[in-house]
Amino acid sequence: MKNLKREFNKMCQLLYAYCLVSKGIKFTCNNTTNKGNKNVVVATQGLNKVKENIISVFGAKQISTLIDIEVVKPDQNVLDEFNIKLNPTEELPFDLEFIISSVTHGNGRSTTDRQFFYVNSRPVEPTKIIKLVNQIYKQFNVNQCPFVYLNILLKKSIVDINVTPDKRQIFLENEKLFLATIKTSLLEAFKLFPSRLPVENKDISDFFSTSNNHERKGIKRSLTDTEQMKKGYLDSFRKKSKSDNSINVGKKDYSSLELDESLRIKKEEKVETTFLEVPSCRLEKHRESHVDTVSSVIEDKSPVKLIKSLEDDETSRKITKVCKDEASSPEESTIKQNVDIPEIEIVLDAPSNNHVNRKKVHLDITLNDIRESFDFTKSEEALSQFKVKFHSTISPENNEKAEEELQKQLSKKDFSDMEIIGQFNLGFIITRLSNDLFIVDQHATDEKYNFEQLQATTVLQKQNLVNPKPMELTAGNESILIENEEIFRKNGFHFKIDKTAASTKRILLTAVPVIQNLVFGKDDIDEMLFMLKDASHTMCRPSRVRTLLASKACRKSVMVGKSLSPKDMKQLVEHMGEIEQPWNCPHGRPTIRHLINLSLLKKDDD
Repeated sequence: MKNLKREFNKMCQLLYAYCLVSKGIKFTCNNTTNKGNKNVVVATQGLNKVKENIISVFGAKQISTLIDIEVVKPDQNVLDEFNIKLNPTEELPFDLEFIISSVTHGNGRSTTDRQFFYVNSRPVEPTKIIKLVNQIYKQFNVNQCPFVYLNILLKKSIVDINVTPDKRQIFLENEKLFLATIKTSLLEAFKLFPSRLPVENKDISDFFSTSNNHERKGIKRSLTDTEQMKKGYLDSFRKKSKSDNSINVGKKDYSSLELDESLRIKKEEKVETTFLEVPSCRLEKHRESHVDTVSSVIEDKSPVKLIKSLEDDETSRKITKVCKDEASSPEESTIKQNVDIPEIEIVLDAPSNNHVNRKKVHLDITLNDIRESFDFTKSEEALSQFKVKFHSTISPENNEKAEEELQKQLSKKDFSDMEIIGQFNLGFIITRLSNDLFIVDQHATDEKYNFEQLQATTVLQKQNLVNPKPMELTAGNESILIENEEIFRKNGFHFKIDKTAASTKRILLTAVPVIQNLVFGKDDIDEMLFMLKDASHTMCRPSRVRTLLASKACRKSVMVGKSLSPKDMKQLVEHMGEIEQPWNCPHGRPTIRHLINLSLLKKDDD
């Protein structure tokens, strides 16, 4: 069996649908493999609530992400959007059991594999309702799809399930009211979610100090006196070399403890991790034989003096920090103290070479030469990056593929941008769009334009019936006919509609079209209803009327063999951008085909 895995998944989806909607019925389904292994596909406990069935099938994690949707009557704005009327006192002719995923990110799913729709507990696939639910959910959660359980409870007389053999497609009477109610209910349920922020109740009292010590202005940390911290602090001022011998200590040998004593900060003081406030600072600059010395005096409680000497080929820099000491008494002024501090000499592993001797080459070139070279390189890159958009050849067996390429690559605006090259063989127009050449059939193009104009504007003459004929239509077809009554009128069919009558007995046929002694009847109405199921409010014609209009359009179109002026050719090409399907005439002949891309010719010449 082809696509066995896909068919198995479809079977499981249908089984899940019945497991969710069936209350008080226990399901157990096992799958036995070729090796004799027995696996449980699904099992329920026969519970009486839908949510309990969801837990049995998909687990407790799924139910935690779902919310119930309450039925809300549509307001006037939504009613106007769907072009329907509803009396405020009128009750809705249906009820909804509606469960859906929360719009909070993470509660949805990556696919639409868990969406279940029912009418009176029968699994169905209402295309418009499915599309509407997913569209509204995407407005609040763009990246995910919802879990959906929607059971529409209504009278059997306002739904038609005999549409397809599997009874999955349905027709609902007054379907727009269903859509409006579902939209309003979802928007009402989702409107608060974007403004909700889950907050965990945590005790944050530890982050604030309850003491009155004004010196603590934030969260601070203090340095410890351990040997490890001291060693790490000194290492930050050194640059280690590959060998220990590259670090030379100056005139006196100082132990690590003695060096740390000069940089030690009292344990009681707290050091902020942010910037320190500098009350006073004095910079002294002097220059001595390629040596720059910057002296900075910063007020602090402990005297610190640190000298770094970095040597290279030509220059060396010394940075000396001399900090003020706190006065011993209020009368004494701040005194600059000179303390003997050891010098730490750091030798770089590889001295930097700032001056490198490079060879110089003199070129005899002008700015125009550079510009021409750049333009040539740019054109070469454009040719190398060129992509062919059209691949189909002009032959009858490739018509379908060629039409798909044209629909994908050409827009309606492109027809007005096409340049007319000329007329070929008094039957074809050669046009150019960018580097692509196209050939247009002048007769087929004009015929398709005239046909669509006739189809949109022609109103057929009618013949009134002496006795109105009752139409035996299903509830779904009745609803489609009532919504598209104006289209039937343009085709010559007139009806008398009694909205107070029982379903399937509301419509009487009062007039039929008359064209060249042809008799039209219920078969033509059924044909139009079938076309309007997928394209409601779209102009359509019975096949016999379409044939007559195509013949009339052919006779009034430009014929092969007629010479055309550039203005006439431009008008024919522009007309192609004004019609819905400009690719074929009503009799099936192609109207336009791609000839060649001129860039390919240039590439071959090169």
